[in-house]
Amino acid sequence: MKIGITGHRGFIGSSVFSALAEAGCSIISLDEFTCLAAFENNNRDGYPVELDWVLHFGAKTSIPDSYVHPYETYANNIGSTLLALKIADHCHAAFLFMSSYVYGQPRYLPIDEKHPVTAVNPYMGSKIIGEEICRQISAMESIPAVILRGFNIYGDHQIPGRLISDLLDAVRRGETIRLNDPAPLRDYLYIKDFIALIMKIITQMPIKTGTYNVGYGQSYSNLEVAELVCQLSDQKCPLIVQSNPRPNDIPDCSVDTSLIRRTFSWQPEFPLQRALSELIIDIQNGKTNAPGK
Repeated sequence: MKIGITGHRGFIGSSVFSALAEAGCSIISLDEFTCLAAFENNNRDGYPVELDWVLHFGAKTSIPDSYVHPYETYANNIGSTLLALKIADHCHAAFLFMSSYVYGQPRYLPIDEKHPVTAVNPYMGSKIIGEEICRQISAMESIPAVILRGFNIYGDHQIPGRLISDLLDAVRRGETIRLNDPAPLRDYLYIKDFIALIMKIITQMPIKTGTYNVGYGQSYSNLEVAELVCQLSDQKCPLIVQSNPRPNDIPDCSVDTSLIRRTFSWQPEFPLQRALSELIIDIQNGKTNAPGK
């Protein structure tokens, strides 16, 4: 298969890029075509040809930064999505759009795909608009499109400020683990399970278009995750639990993953304890990179 990927330097994009290349796919980065400056030149002569899929992972993902720079966040994330769709149209390729959690404060749990969407920050707003652009253009231009709403995908290359990333970094450094808020519940999906899902999506025919929640299907509190990391670490890193909740934080993001499991015959194989154990063993053996690298 010939596949174009945006965001190949990011955590998810780079992980998928490497896995698909190892599986024998022909992979190219599309980032040079999807930057905002590309809008100044509508010449498609430089576009790749004969792609089977365009996988759009590239985006400005920092929620705090999206508050500081909302216009740039919307411009980048919407503009890059339009350009990635343009390439898919040019190549007669199928399109995968990596969205995010877009549900705001849940009205019911677990959250399924029918739950109303709400933009509680500019990043989330850009993803909601991106989804709608994908639906409209895919219908107008007959581009098969799959939209994935990811819930806390984690691994060994994460951005500081994410819970599991920070916990693993504390283990890596042999430092005290500090937990600001023990209460919030989140659903965590290991990157290897996500990659297995991508493999199923791009190889199953006919293409199963639609919008899907992507998670493991089981939620853990911050405290449960931190205690598990402490338990699995040989260093038995000390844990300090504080009470500094983030303003307007969502208490529970439990997700219904039945639709994507059923549609793609996909079953995650890495429960949280197994995945964290693997990551911590790799840290202790010096095989992982620091977060954000």
